[in-house]
Amino acid sequence: NINSYIEIIKKGLIPRPHYALGILLACNQAVQIGLKKISVVEIGFYDKSSIIDLVEHKNIIESILPIKVNIIYFNINIDLFNSNKNLRDRNDFFKKLKKKDLEKIKNVKILDFKRLNKEKFNDPIGFIIFDTRNFSVTNQAFQIFKKKENCFLPKSILYFDHFYRSSEFEGEYFGINKFNKKSDFKKISDIIEMSEQLSLSWNKWLFLGKRFKYFINFKHKDFKKYISPVI
Repeated sequence: NINSYIEIIKKGLIPRPHYALGILLACNQAVQIGLKKISVVEIGFYDKSSIIDLVEHKNIIESILPIKVNIIYFNINIDLFNSNKNLRDRNDFFKKLKKKDLEKIKNVKILDFKRLNKEKFNDPIGFIIFDTRNFSVTNQAFQIFKKKENCFLPKSILYFDHFYRSSEFEGEYFGINKFNKKSDFKKISDIIEMSEQLSLSWNKWLFLGKRFKYFINFKHKDFKKYISPVI
């Protein structure tokens, strides 16, 4: 039941509810413009628990909306991941994962970050998670926005994982500002009032919601089409 699932997301009762929200918003938009399948992309440091949660949310949403979701993970630097003991999801953690969870990862397309520019997406990208941390990597990851307009939804959903205690002049936030200055018809925009509205159900949405953005292409053929909100 979609209404029950929305309430679970709003109250933050599932792992990474922000991932569930991003997929749901993207799928709702895609269904209303007549799409049958979309891609969900994460660009990060090979966080297996993140991939598992994406698969769980994808399976639930596919069961309540008439759409299929293809997950693609671009791994930035596995050597850095293995050597940094401060990262939450170290390799020794995954020895405790259940076998069924490891099976889920096998069904996800995991690619080297260097292939981002070359990858041809068969299905429009509906949701992108940027776990890119610093400006240099974020700027490289934004090369994905050079792809043609039919590779995206009219307002693809973006989520940035590293705003906390950053400034407007560093990291992912600085990458967004630089991108918006370069382009006249492609913009990364806030989703106005979403965080405040959702925080009435769960106070953590007050900051999690601000990490969501729209990737807007004013030249997209469906840009002016009205999309009925799902949440």
